[in-house]
Amino acid sequence: MNKSILLLVLVIVSIIGSIDSKKVFNVRTDLKNQLKFRHFDDSLDYDAINYQWFTQSVDHFNPANPTTFQQRYLINDQYWDGTGPVFIMINGEGPMDINTVTQLQFVVWAKQVSALVVSLEHRYYGASFVTEDLSLENLQWLNSAQALADNAVFRNFVAQQYNVPKESKWISFGGSYSGALTSWFRIKYPHLVDATIASSAPVNPEVNFYQYLETVQTALLASKSNGNLCVENINIATQKIQALLSQDNYGGVDQMFNLCTPLGNQNDVATFMQSLAGNFMGVVQYNDEEPGQIDIDYLCNIMTNQSSDPLTNYIQIWDQYADGECVDVSYASMIAQNQNVTNDENAIGGRMWFYQTCVEFGYYQSSDAPSANQPFGNLFPFQPYQIQQCADSFGIPNMYPNVNWTITEYGGINPEPSSVDNTLYVNGSNDEWHNLAILPGNANAKNTLYIIGTSHCADMMIPTSVSPPTLAQAQQIIFEFIQANI
Repeated sequence: MNKSILLLVLVIVSIIGSIDSKKVFNVRTDLKNQLKFRHFDDSLDYDAINYQWFTQSVDHFNPANPTTFQQRYLINDQYWDGTGPVFIMINGEGPMDINTVTQLQFVVWAKQVSALVVSLEHRYYGASFVTEDLSLENLQWLNSAQALADNAVFRNFVAQQYNVPKESKWISFGGSYSGALTSWFRIKYPHLVDATIASSAPVNPEVNFYQYLETVQTALLASKSNGNLCVENINIATQKIQALLSQDNYGGVDQMFNLCTPLGNQNDVATFMQSLAGNFMGVVQYNDEEPGQIDIDYLCNIMTNQSSDPLTNYIQIWDQYADGECVDVSYASMIAQNQNVTNDENAIGGRMWFYQTCVEFGYYQSSDAPSANQPFGNLFPFQPYQIQQCADSFGIPNMYPNVNWTITEYGGINPEPSSVDNTLYVNGSNDEWHNLAILPGNANAKNTLYIIGTSHCADMMIPTSVSPPTLAQAQQIIFEFIQANI
């Protein structure tokens, strides 16, 4: 069995599906599999919470299209007293887990304020299939606007089914892509939601998101394991690898890193180099979110081991993730995977998210940042590598994400102030995605929270023994914001 690096990062390197029994690298994936669910309530009857379905319109914006599909949702009504608020968790680019309404931090708050907890699975993801397959023609209804309309219809459905009093307040939650969605939900449907918590929300999409790697370097430099030397040694190892790749037969790098198939072209090289960086990108993005997980200090401790050279240390990190098995970094395998049109309720990101990034968001973490700002080389550039994947995956020449429309539609980091007056934007200093988020000092948004030392969507999860003290302090502020709006 071939094995890829165990890394799940929003729009970076992922493990999705299989081609000829190989797990292959991809460059678009999601947050969902990284949310850590933590049990906190022994009194909760988990067996009573089950997936439910309701009928949803395929196209909310074309009255002449009567087609519908079955969309999956969850309800946790065990804390609700019939008069309290409603907490609606907006889902993103992956299957909806039952633990979404039972084991996240906002559920802890729901218990304290007797809230009804509800959540709708994002169309096309999980088991909420809109069409019989994922052919290009059938993806035309996959976009953020349709997803927001789904949640608007669902919100009214819940209000009717549960006879929610008109006086009850509705608070929406979301993180990462779904954090952007929950912000946009308040902007587009202010009459349906009273307040919003938008965690790690990349509301200002960029096609060439080179700043991502700059934040990775900043986080590594702060490592207790000699961060400066750590970054320096990553750079030394990277330069040695790039020098080898410039030689005939790519300098034997295939054997050095136990790749499943030999590097055959520049796109293979780019996929390989991004996967090397991905080992660090994912750890930074989810640093200190779970006891015992690999963290920044662990990686830097290896990279600063002076009993061996930087390249050997770099290979050691790669080998730990590979666990003795070969890794497939073939560009052709990745594209073949993206061309798979079969609906799969277990897919995380997959062809669906790849399509959304190619149409609406971009979010491509390239190596285009100045060399002084990141140590991972320059061999996975925005052009042509990142953009070419869209054309190759969907067969549309010159396919390019229309991020200008997305920013125009929702306001980017400059939304109409009145549309976000009751939205709290929460971000962490170690989270690479805060570069595309609304931060303190934004003149258009008065409610912002920047948590020093936390990573992607950390505020959504119940703290652990390795969480920085700033997390609990920030969550208290978030809870006070919720209380003020219910």
